[in-house]
Amino acid sequence: MRKILLTGAAGLLGQALVNRLIENHELLCIDIAANPFSVYENLHYIQADLTDFAPLRLEIANFRPDFIYNCAAYSDVDGCEVSKQLAEMINIDLVKNLLDIPFTKLIHYSSDYVFNGQAGPYAETDPVDPLGYYGWTKLQSEHLIQKSAKNCLIIRTNVLYGTGINTRPDFMRWVAANLQQGRIIRVVADQFNNPTYASSLAQASIEAAACNLTGIWHLAGPDYYSRFEIANIIANLLSLDHHLIRPVSTIELGQPARRPQRGGLKTDKAAGVLKTKFLSLKDGLKMTFRFV
Repeated sequence: MRKILLTGAAGLLGQALVNRLIENHELLCIDIAANPFSVYENLHYIQADLTDFAPLRLEIANFRPDFIYNCAAYSDVDGCEVSKQLAEMINIDLVKNLLDIPFTKLIHYSSDYVFNGQAGPYAETDPVDPLGYYGWTKLQSEHLIQKSAKNCLIIRTNVLYGTGINTRPDFMRWVAANLQQGRIIRVVADQFNNPTYASSLAQASIEAAACNLTGIWHLAGPDYYSRFEIANIIANLLSLDHHLIRPVSTIELGQPARRPQRGGLKTDKAAGVLKTKFLSLKDGLKMTFRFV
């Protein structure tokens, strides 16, 4: 039975991976959050701060993972501008520590924020140019992995959504929760991405690892929308008042960190190799809100 170390296991993607891997693998899961996997008796879970790696090194070494799925990230884009040291510790230093551990394969997740968003969606070969500190730290993690010359797979994705136990609300659930409360929300109409259903990403990641893909691959949803368009799709799906959704520009919203406006990822390369089909946004939202 293959041994898998999964960092950031309590997050949306981490939970989706665990739910798919648990049956046929031995898992060691690490996250700062409490264990959301009480239903799985054969899972070893460590609640720990991954910025303090020293206490974990021996236990991980004794576990001897075959595969490492690094889902851990400080993905608060505005927070990264303020807490740069924390962003580096999680998004860069953790990768350094994982690369020092013996493994068969490392699967690492990056972001479309490595691009400047002037001409998206982007292919794997397009030039990178991050606008903010979050994107910069993710790009540095990619460089570290590429320089290591080890068997690694870098997966770029964007706008992850889905369901999980005690996970941080994503954009989709933020929209739904506010509209259900009758609150007016201001949503940017000039930021575009292709939202990614977490369960689809988990399945595609496992397939890509099994195929021993290496280098950089883009795995993301098939539909390209603005945040404003996404919010209206959610309102229509859940029969909520779309008049509560007010379109604003990126400049008007005044977010602390600069965002790529035409972001998103081209997935042609992966589509030609992998069998996993990503759910459309509407089908993914139906699964997210259990509205079938």
